[in-house]
Amino acid sequence: MKIYIAYTGGTIGMVPSDQGLIPDAAFADHLTQHLNEADELSHDFVISSYPELIDSSNATPKDWQTIARDIESKWHEFDAFVVLHGTDTMAYTSAALTLMFAHSDKPIIVTGSQVPMYKVRTDAMINVMGAISACEEGVNGVYLFFAGRLIEGDRAHKAHTSDWQAFSSPNCPERGVLGIDWRWRSVELMKPPMQVLIPEMREGCVTILPVYPGVQASHWQGLLGDSVKGAVLLSYGAGNAPDKDPALLALLKSASERGVVIVNVSQCGAGSVAAGAYAAGSALVEAGVISGTDMTYEAAFVTLNFLIGLGLSSEEVKRRFS
Repeated sequence: MKIYIAYTGGTIGMVPSDQGLIPDAAFADHLTQHLNEADELSHDFVISSYPELIDSSNATPKDWQTIARDIESKWHEFDAFVVLHGTDTMAYTSAALTLMFAHSDKPIIVTGSQVPMYKVRTDAMINVMGAISACEEGVNGVYLFFAGRLIEGDRAHKAHTSDWQAFSSPNCPERGVLGIDWRWRSVELMKPPMQVLIPEMREGCVTILPVYPGVQASHWQGLLGDSVKGAVLLSYGAGNAPDKDPALLALLKSASERGVVIVNVSQCGAGSVAAGAYAAGSALVEAGVISGTDMTYEAAFVTLNFLIGLGLSSEEVKRRFS
C-alpha cells in the first residue's frame, strides 16, 4: 500500500521556541524516522509538509480547498491518504473533505494530536499509527481518527480541550473503535459512485448566530451583512429561540427573504432539532429558518460553505439540506 501523509500544520509537528510552540521545519524527517522504526509497517510512505503550515485556529474555508486539491492531485498515485491537522478546526476540515470526496473509494483519514510528537508523553504516534491501521483495513471514505475512535468525517465534534479523547460523535456511532483489535460497526456496503467536487470557497459568506438569554436583533444585525449567504443558528434545546421579540424574528425573516439560508442547529451536545415542536421553534420556521436536524454546528457551517461555493441558489441550498 502506498500512503500519502500531508502535514498541514497543528500541534503534532510543533517544537518549543522563545515565543512558544512553533512548527518544526524537520517534522517530515522525524515522522519518517518513526515510521521506518515501526517493524510492523511495510508500506511506501510519502510525507509532505505544506510550505505554509496552517495554524488550526487560523484556518479558513480556503484551506479546506487547498487540502482537497492536494489530495486530488495525488489521487492516482496513492492508495490512501492521511491528513495531519490541528485539533481546533479538525472537525471542520474533515466535514469539508467528506463533502468534497463524497463516497470516496479510498481511505482519507484526518488526525493529529493533543501533545506535540517531540514530547515523551504524547498521543502523536498513537493517532498516526491508528490512522494508518484504518487505511490498512480498507475503510474507504473520509474519517477523523483520534484516541482509538474512527468517526465519520461529517459527524465529528471537538468536545474536550485537554483529554486524550478530544473528539466525540454525538449523534452517530463511531465507524470503528481500535483497542487491541478493531471493533467495527456494520454499515451498508452499497455506496453511490464517488464524486469529487471542490468548489471555489469564499471566506466570510457564512456566519454563526448564537442564541442566549437577552439576545437582541442589534446583536445579530452586524453578523447578517450583505456579503453573508448562509448562517448557522445555534438554538436552545430542540431548536428553540426567543419568539416574543418581533424585531429578532423580523431580522431573520428579512435575511431569509433576501436569500440568506439560515440553518437551525441545537447548541446542546447531542440530539436533534425538532422544528415546530414548541411555539418558540415554530416562530423560527415562519421566519424562514430551516432545520439542521442532528448535524453538528461544524458540519452545518461547512455544508453551507460548500453548497454556496457550488454557486447554488438559496432555494437549492435549502432543498439539499432537507
